[in-house]
Amino acid sequence: MMKRTVISYILLMLCFMSFVACSSQDDVVSLNDDVIHVGGVSTDNMVTTATVTRTAVAAETLPWLKDALKKGMDITYLLGDHTQKAKLELQVDNDDNVQTSEGGFTIYNLKAYDANGNLTDIPAKWLGNGAHTFQGVYVPEGLKTQNTTQDYDDLTRYTAVPPVSKISATVGRITIPLQHRLARVVAYVLIESDMNTKLKGYDKDNYNSENTKLRFCNVKTLDYVDGNNQPVWKEERKAIPHYLGEKPVCLYKNNSTGQLIFPTDEEWQTAHDDYTANTSNSDYTCTDYGNVPCYDIIVRPTYTEVTTGTNIMYDEPSQTDIGKNNIDFELTLDNDLEYEKQFTFDLNANDETVVYLRVSPERIDYNSAGSRLWKESSYHDNYYGVNNQNGNILSLAGSSWQRAYTNSTLETGVTDGHFYDADSEDEEAQYVGNTKFIEMLKQATIGGKHHGDYFILKDDITIDINGFPEDFVFTGHLDALDHKIIVTGATEGRNWLFAGLNGTYSTAQESDVNATWEANVHKENNKWVPTTGWRAEVVNAQISGAMLFKDRTNITGYVNHCKDTNGSVENNIPAIPTY
Repeated sequence: MMKRTVISYILLMLCFMSFVACSSQDDVVSLNDDVIHVGGVSTDNMVTTATVTRTAVAAETLPWLKDALKKGMDITYLLGDHTQKAKLELQVDNDDNVQTSEGGFTIYNLKAYDANGNLTDIPAKWLGNGAHTFQGVYVPEGLKTQNTTQDYDDLTRYTAVPPVSKISATVGRITIPLQHRLARVVAYVLIESDMNTKLKGYDKDNYNSENTKLRFCNVKTLDYVDGNNQPVWKEERKAIPHYLGEKPVCLYKNNSTGQLIFPTDEEWQTAHDDYTANTSNSDYTCTDYGNVPCYDIIVRPTYTEVTTGTNIMYDEPSQTDIGKNNIDFELTLDNDLEYEKQFTFDLNANDETVVYLRVSPERIDYNSAGSRLWKESSYHDNYYGVNNQNGNILSLAGSSWQRAYTNSTLETGVTDGHFYDADSEDEEAQYVGNTKFIEMLKQATIGGKHHGDYFILKDDITIDINGFPEDFVFTGHLDALDHKIIVTGATEGRNWLFAGLNGTYSTAQESDVNATWEANVHKENNKWVPTTGWRAEVVNAQISGAMLFKDRTNITGYVNHCKDTNGSVENNIPAIPTY
């Protein structure tokens, strides 16, 4: 099961502000002066890997940032149709000490470039009255090399002035804001204690990322930064995540609702306080995972979180949002059980999201903290499943414990002995085309070949309603990942895709273990899982052209975050079992 959280990093989310401060004659600025006076580089919201405090850290106290600012950072500022380029330079003495004014301000020079692109000694000046837009990017040298494995520290130090940073023309001193240029996904791996296992190859005392069987697959990351200071992106087939060490994690369950509460949920602190104060009679049950391994990966921002487009970074070659990014989490345990789950996210630059990957005997699922500033911690995030902005919730008790069928293609790299590529002659292929995907979906019913199987939509799909019997009751697990299912051929007399959803069926093996086992139902700790009610699921489906279900009289499985021609489909959430 998958879930998510946050971790420590050099977080340069630099807010800007302007101010006039005069404590000595040396700090007085002429009222007729149109020179841009820089009073500092903001680090108000910085968090580093070396400290968990969110106390502001002066930019010049960070060695790598100090060195960058000494060499100079190109800044472009705009007012209307007028543009000027300048270089921001931190001033130091012969002993490399930062120079300050008598009033205690760090001294920066902002020198203008001429029309031919040559740096001059002329101070940069305001282009007129009004709010100026400032832009600028610091690119570590290592990121300028193509086709190489980028250094983790370089990726975290790739910084920029935030998009649409407005600073009003003033005779006072301004503060230049910076933020992370990229985004980040943090993942905690939570393995149920009664499984008595761990990640294969994991050794906290002698950690080796190559040996630990956890991979973040098919995720878009930075390839390099080109000569125009524009990022060039790539898709990583199998990325080895960065290990952050072990962190303590404790989950709570609301005894009245059965809801699981994660450290990034708003209710977590309430649950923690209640349980701590009154353990035996608490309204919550605690599951303490102890110290768990934590990982992160620096990823390409998507910019789809805000509708105006102003969140798109100005150095992107295309000034449009670039859609979704996702990670296919793949992990193997010491007992050789393998798990895979896709997580889709929307993050702006300088945003992060935290995922708790919760592994139980029957499946892997997750809880996500949602999009947030790249910060240490906060307890104001909503619980949801797949896409960060839509309030989605994935199954808590029956989602894909096995490898699911997906309607997408894959160019096989290194495999682990399983079949992945779509192949019409290969019945075990996991990645299949739309035609085969629909054919398998039609067999996900009692007596069908794919009864109880798992299906994930990675692209929109069109389904002819006449291909499904009018009385078709679905008994599989379908996560549409918010993709569209476009239904054609509906009539007034037949305008539904599924006649029902049966999540309470029994299997042959439950009455006779020697019978042919079916529907992926298996026994764990004397309990048949998935448990009744969770043996069929439809989540995160957007149906057009028809209703998802004929009516509400034949739905005994898990339904969540679905829409059809009648609007939002009523959720159906069975009781969450205790394993």
